[in-house]
Amino acid sequence: MRKCIIFILFSFFLLGCNQSPSPVFQEEIRGLKLVQLITGKNALHAINKLHGKKINVASGMVAFYQGEGEKATVWVSESFSTDDAIQQTEIMIEKMRSSKKSPFSDYKEIGQDGVNIYSFKGMGQKHYIFRISKSIYWITANPGTIDELCKSIVG
Repeated sequence: MRKCIIFILFSFFLLGCNQSPSPVFQEEIRGLKLVQLITGKNALHAINKLHGKKINVASGMVAFYQGEGEKATVWVSESFSTDDAIQQTEIMIEKMRSSKKSPFSDYKEIGQDGVNIYSFKGMGQKHYIFRISKSIYWITANPGTIDELCKSIVG
């Protein structure tokens, strides 16, 4: 019986060690309320639909915020490794910059707490793309709100 209890406890320990930290989305940020959070297969479907093709990622999340006349979206995809995430981020930014059909402009690279953030404008909003470990984030929001959303994730 004692061996069984030790085995169960050890199994839970291993499961806990294997978990990746998921982003925690605040219920409200600067007057915007979290109105929908998509996870699991539905999030992967939404991410693939956004890209127009299947993206090779382990998991994803999409958070939708809304307030008075304002909205924001946070897309998160978790790659299988940090190297994959670095490569995927670089390829995405390069394709967006080089595409003549891209609706985005005014690209800048900024840093916040050791994280490189790619900033650009388009489709009536401001956008930030950045990577933390294996997770790639794309935040879309109005200029006054995007920094608060970014701070809530980056720190």
